[in-house]
Amino acid sequence: MFSNLILSSPWWTVIPVILTGLIYAGLLYFRNKGNKISFAWTTALFLFRFFAVSLLAFLLLSPFLRTKKKVVEKPVVAFAFDNSGSMVLGNDSTYLTTQMYQRAQQAEDLLSKGYKVDQWVFSEQTTLNGKVDFSGEVSDYAQMLHQLDENYKGANVGALVVFGDGIFNRGIDPLYAASEINFPIYTVALGDTGVNRDLKINDVRFNSLVYLGDRFPIEVNLNANEMKGENATLRIFAFGKQVATKTIRIGSNYFNKSYHFELEAKQQGKQRIRISVETDSSEVSRENNRRSIFIEVLNNRKKVLIVAYAPHPDLGALKQSIEKTRNYQADIQYADKLTAGTADYDLVVLHQLPSRNFKLGLLLATLKKEEIPVLFVLGKQSSITLFNSNFKGLSIQSAVGSFEEAQADINSDFSLFTFPSELGRQLESLPPLRVPLGNYKLSPGTSVFAYQEIKRIATDFPLLAFSDDAGRRTGVITGEGLWLWRIHNYLAEANTSAFDDFIDKTVQLLMARKDKRHFRVITKGTYPSYQNVVISAELYNSAFEAVNNVEVNLRLTNEAGEQFNYLFSAYDQNYRLDLKQLPEGVYRYHAQTRLGTKQYRANGEFVVSSESLESRKLQANHRMLFRLADEHGGKMLYPGETETLPALLSKRDDQASRVYYEEHFTALHTLAAVLLLILLLLSLEWFLRKYFGSY
Repeated sequence: MFSNLILSSPWWTVIPVILTGLIYAGLLYFRNKGNKISFAWTTALFLFRFFAVSLLAFLLLSPFLRTKKKVVEKPVVAFAFDNSGSMVLGNDSTYLTTQMYQRAQQAEDLLSKGYKVDQWVFSEQTTLNGKVDFSGEVSDYAQMLHQLDENYKGANVGALVVFGDGIFNRGIDPLYAASEINFPIYTVALGDTGVNRDLKINDVRFNSLVYLGDRFPIEVNLNANEMKGENATLRIFAFGKQVATKTIRIGSNYFNKSYHFELEAKQQGKQRIRISVETDSSEVSRENNRRSIFIEVLNNRKKVLIVAYAPHPDLGALKQSIEKTRNYQADIQYADKLTAGTADYDLVVLHQLPSRNFKLGLLLATLKKEEIPVLFVLGKQSSITLFNSNFKGLSIQSAVGSFEEAQADINSDFSLFTFPSELGRQLESLPPLRVPLGNYKLSPGTSVFAYQEIKRIATDFPLLAFSDDAGRRTGVITGEGLWLWRIHNYLAEANTSAFDDFIDKTVQLLMARKDKRHFRVITKGTYPSYQNVVISAELYNSAFEAVNNVEVNLRLTNEAGEQFNYLFSAYDQNYRLDLKQLPEGVYRYHAQTRLGTKQYRANGEFVVSSESLESRKLQANHRMLFRLADEHGGKMLYPGETETLPALLSKRDDQASRVYYEEHFTALHTLAAVLLLILLLLSLEWFLRKYFGSY
């Protein structure tokens, strides 16, 4: 360690500093003729005053002390422990919970002389100095490798040592995730690679959305190892009772078979379906013999009313594509026999309407008053004048009866919904629609999904556009001939995915109304059991300004009917409530608050799901651990070989300490020693003058 003095001013400025001290001290001691102190003591006092004044004046020059310190940085060895539950579900769980960590500590003690050892634990997250208790719900090697790579960027890393079983069930392949790491990786292969007696629910296939009263399928895939000749019973519990059971004979030592069931949706709302498989035989683990899935039973489909000028092949194409999504129901009526009440519908499609024969003034006024979204499909019978007065996003100046053929040119800047690029290219290759020939003028705020391409010339005329009419979304397809799109899409691709997705996204966007509630509770819908359940609430006054100065209560009810009361906390401009980790199940909530004289309530439900990923695969993947170490210049070790790790690292030629110098700048006036020196000089001078009677 060494240092030197740096001035922010030129060095010649020290001369006035010295002169200041000389003049000040000289005037005090040598021009004073009445001074009775001896010459020797006068000289001493002169020097005390000279050094004190000069040092004070010198500090006015803002001097800095530059210090260089030699630093020796030991290489870092990072220990990463797999903290997931699969580590202790095998036959070697006793060793892992009693001896593994002790052996790792012994290796750390041996390494600590020449290395800095960091301990990390990982499962769903990677934590420095975390507790190794094998409580993690998932194994994410990729996240661990990425975080350590980022954490040690530019650091002197000697090696990464991974203690794990190689089983990963989240994130990308660890071998790919480690491709950017440039330090050695050693692995300690834990877990059991043998095939153990085990019966498990391997997979469950189901639809997450079903409708009340419908029958819906569930397919359960079972897997059994080393259990030939055993019997098992598969049971399904739903809607508060057992709804299906099946006796299974395991016919081989490597048994894998799927079983199909049909259940009836008997209750509305989110529902948990429990699946279990039972056997009297011993197994390595029974954690994977149970599975819960969650479905939502809906009581109403969204309804779309298609009102048409007359029969047209477009109507069938629209109805088929809309009803391709089982959440929608489409009805077709004609303008001359219109009987449907609009209050029952969530969207109205007007095909070639309004027209000169059917102006639909009352219907259009009702739709606007009830804020029901509308999709206009223009055609030969459309009245462009009436369309212009009812669609605020676009004005068309067109000669009556003049039409042109236009293909779709997808707008790459459209952002109201996402549309796959491949499906977009398919739409652009479909036959042209017949559109009104004229001048199109867009209003500010109108969003265009596709423009018209006329005779291979791109235009800025919209083919499909959306507008917001005082909070009500409206849309327009400016041409007819959609039935040709659906047919040609099938002929070219053997499916109608591009057309169906185009219609589905259009319908979804138009139906998505703005939330105008003054009070609402916001949840994620589904929470994993290993994460805290955090929900939020928003409260707005009559001017829709956020309010968070009144109490918001929440009553939570679990599947057993037990109720728990909570109070939201103010957070930012809204409210927040952390329910911590909850057991698996369906939870229903009722929240309420009062703002002024008005009472607000919000009801809903959410699901806490335990995927039990760790119990699905129990056979250790030592092959992955071997490749991970081999591809990064390390070695895979077995548990009894951890004490050889220091010797393996010492043989490497890339395990050297890094030496560098740290440079620090310190203002001289901030040093306590300098201030004490000035105080000492002045105090000593004052004491001697007092002692000799000079004062």
